[in-house]
Amino acid sequence: MAAAALCLGACTLPTNVKLKKIDELRAAQTACLVDNVSQFDDHVSEPSKIGRYVAMSCNVQTEKLVYYAVPNPTAKERQAFDEDAAMRATGYVIRARSGASG
Repeated sequence: MAAAALCLGACTLPTNVKLKKIDELRAAQTACLVDNVSQFDDHVSEPSKIGRYVAMSCNVQTEKLVYYAVPNPTAKERQAFDEDAAMRATGYVIRARSGASG
């Protein structure tokens, strides 16, 4: 029984390491999205349009995240990561605008 418990603890180590790396890659992507809002936001265009531009500017970070999280991603999986980045970037645009106007 003790051997089985030790194996279970050891068996989760690679998963924990992978999750930590994914968290680091997500944090790098988030930092890129937040940092690039001010470069692309013209304060006139729709936030979703700016969000897509911001997400595209962080494509390198998104690609790293995709390929680490899903080693052989399908086109649909890659698209889901891209859409998530654009949606999150749009949120950062909206937040930046509300902070700038208030």
